[in-house]
Amino acid sequence: QMMGITCDNASNNDTMVEELMDLLPGFPGDLYRVRCFAHVLNLVAKSLIKHFD
Repeated sequence: QMMGITCDNASNNDTMVEELMDLLPGFPGDLYRVRCFAHVLNLVAKSLIKHFD
């Protein structure tokens, strides 16, 4: 049984979740997708650091 999928915010991961819904009966899709908090923090940090370059 799958509890969730953690991935970054790339659009290809949306496609993967949709495909998993078709391949795995009972997989609820976006309800079990967790966006990677570390990836979000990385994007914020990069955005802040670029102002000091």
